[in-house]
Amino acid sequence: MKKIKNCKHCYEQFEARRSNHVYCTNSCKTKASYKRNNYKYVSGHYQKEETGLKVPDKNALNNSVVLEEKLAAIEKKISGVNLDSVKNTMIGTVAADSISYGLKKAFMPNTLPATKNDILLLNEEIKQIKRLMFELKYGGKASIK
Repeated sequence: MKKIKNCKHCYEQFEARRSNHVYCTNSCKTKASYKRNNYKYVSGHYQKEETGLKVPDKNALNNSVVLEEKLAAIEKKISGVNLDSVKNTMIGTVAADSISYGLKKAFMPNTLPATKNDILLLNEEIKQIKRLMFELKYGGKASIK
């Protein structure tokens, strides 16, 4: 479905092959790009203006060397692992976890996760209930495993 549109660069009417076409030709598209990006025409071609870079001061170079030395010293300090602090952290974590577990076991035993022994005890109780139900239903000794 072709539609008549106006070119965004030269404002001439053209027949757009797709709905997203906004320039009449590739050259209009290129010229619009040059205009947007501040290219200047220099005998035969377009050239972008070069931004002048400042020459760094000698003090700035010295400051950067000093900063790099400080950064290296800090990295060296951080990379060294202090074993005493690791030991103290581990001991503190174990102590806090054990106190937390002990208090939960004493005051809120229902909130602790089930252990293997708890599951085995529940399984035995279920088997006993099955035996009792079988005996009541059939009136004799149960042979349920």
